[in-house]
Amino acid sequence: MFKSRTIVFTEQPVDGGSNREALQVEKVEALGTRREPGDGFERGVLQSIGKEKRKSENLSVDMASSLMVASSGTALKNVNARSRSRKTKSVKCSRSVHNLPLLNMPEDMNNDRDAVLSFAQELRRACSESGFFYLKPPKSIFGEEENREIFEAAESFFALSMEEKMKMDYAKSPQFRGYVSLGLENTKGKIDAREQVEFGVNSAPKRSEDMTHFYERLVGPNQYPSPEFEETMEKFIERMDGISRQLTRYLALSLGLEEIYFDHMFAEQPNMQMKICRYPPPSIANSESSFGVGPHTDTSFVSILLQDDVGGLQVEVEKNVWIDARPIEGYFVVNIGEMLQIMTGGYYKATPHRVLSPPSSIENKARLSIPYFWNPRLDFVAKEDGEIVKKGWTTTDEDIESHDNSAMSNRIINVYGENAFKSLARSHPNVFAKHHPDLLVRSDGTIEERKI
Repeated sequence: MFKSRTIVFTEQPVDGGSNREALQVEKVEALGTRREPGDGFERGVLQSIGKEKRKSENLSVDMASSLMVASSGTALKNVNARSRSRKTKSVKCSRSVHNLPLLNMPEDMNNDRDAVLSFAQELRRACSESGFFYLKPPKSIFGEEENREIFEAAESFFALSMEEKMKMDYAKSPQFRGYVSLGLENTKGKIDAREQVEFGVNSAPKRSEDMTHFYERLVGPNQYPSPEFEETMEKFIERMDGISRQLTRYLALSLGLEEIYFDHMFAEQPNMQMKICRYPPPSIANSESSFGVGPHTDTSFVSILLQDDVGGLQVEVEKNVWIDARPIEGYFVVNIGEMLQIMTGGYYKATPHRVLSPPSSIENKARLSIPYFWNPRLDFVAKEDGEIVKKGWTTTDEDIESHDNSAMSNRIINVYGENAFKSLARSHPNVFAKHHPDLLVRSDGTIEERKI
């Protein structure tokens, strides 16, 4: 059992100097936060980068700092250069992130206080600066054996004949679950060059007379080709549930909240989603697009990705600036979803990302990946959280403008179930039309009943 706590820590100068407050002010302004004159630095997780306004009306700060120090104490040599120009009292950021943070989740959340403090601090930096990071979970939750089992199961499934795979055709599922063959899914109208199997919470579907909201149609069973395959998938889902719940508590600590603060969003009814994906080489994909998946953000609270050694995932760290999220053995890639971005007022970023098709230089080598989407319960309503705002975690509208989907007519809907249903309906229009003919997706992503 986890015990509830609120963590406090202070931050030391990178260069070992003694002017701690000056260093904190520089970090604050590089992150785009604001502080009213006269406020003291709070004692709490968030005290180390509270808010600050400088007296100067025109001030430019160029700052370089260590990217991350893993909670195990291993120093990373990556350095992020961040520059910020200011013309008024409101602070604007321009980020230049050339490497993603590398974090090690502590083995025990209750006993190693120093590791918990360090991890929470670095988690905050990663979520607020890039919205993407690498994560090594405790071996007690997920290790080499679990990694081998899930990839072997994925390889065995995709090696089946098309006839066998189509027995799990997702077109049979009102919940959009099952096998999706190459070219059937799209991202913002452009075909994705991958095949995949979609999973969710495996349960009996709700009867229509018991539903009060259309998104409850997403409740239902998975499809599996064999009991052995089902056992492997459900075991993996259980492991990922453990990682996600622990990470959720660290996210609360990173914002200066009690570690159980977000628990009510999930309780016993998180609407997790998972996929096993195969991106064929270009010679087989026969696609005009170079994208396995086009640019998008995730509707989740957080997303956790396990990938093989082929690579292809890219992150938009600045407007039209993409970097590779290369595979690192033993690490997941984690990104912030739209729900957490809403709740933190944009301080934690739902960053656009995409997947490039495997390069032709890797002859006949497909890419395998297993994304796991940690989602709140379907009826959860995300809104800017008052407790988070009171802590001072804020950012300017300009900081998040390029990270949302407004420019792509894809409004983020704050009711999680509606946001998730919208995403599935748009990505799989044929299945949506087949099973939900009474519903209509409007151009802004909202869903309503058709008028007869």
